Amino acid sequence: MWVAGYYLSFAVRMISMDNGGFRPMGGSVREGKTFARTFDAGTLEVGVADGRTWLESNPDNLDRAVLLFDGYCNLPDRNVDALIVEIDDYAHPRQTLRLALPYRSVTCAAGFAIHRPILIFEDSDDINESLSQVLGQALIDGAEAYSEGFEIWKQHQDESL
Repeated sequence: MWVAGYYLSFAVRMISMDNGGFRPMGGSVREGKTFARTFDAGTLEVGVADGRTWLESNPDNLDRAVLLFDGYCNLPDRNVDALIVEIDDYAHPRQTLRLALPYRSVTCAAGFAIHRPILIFEDSDDINESLSQVLGQALIDGAEAYSEGFEIWKQHQDESL
């Protein structure tokens, strides 16, 4: 989750600038150094597919990695823009997790906003308060490590969702 937070903070900075969209990207941290790559393709769908292939095959033999892309989060009453993160921890047994960071675009009349992250568990039996707190803290710790993006995140935080 730390890695996810770090790259989410980077992505928040990118989407806050409205520079033509956020390209799918993969990231990890190895020996204290960040490792990132973008998946430039003709379409978002192809870029995400390329990123998922990279994440699944782990050609760089990473311990853990994330794939981030711009998408939507399905809420009970509507769909909202969201940064989607797919997280893989390659330890045995391999673990995967997804989360969404809903946001309001800079082009929206109400202005740019970042909402609370939403953990997406494949099996709701995996959810408990203790695990959620640990994962949430690791996410925030990672986000804080990319301070430029985290400052934007804090300035535009909107808890309304």
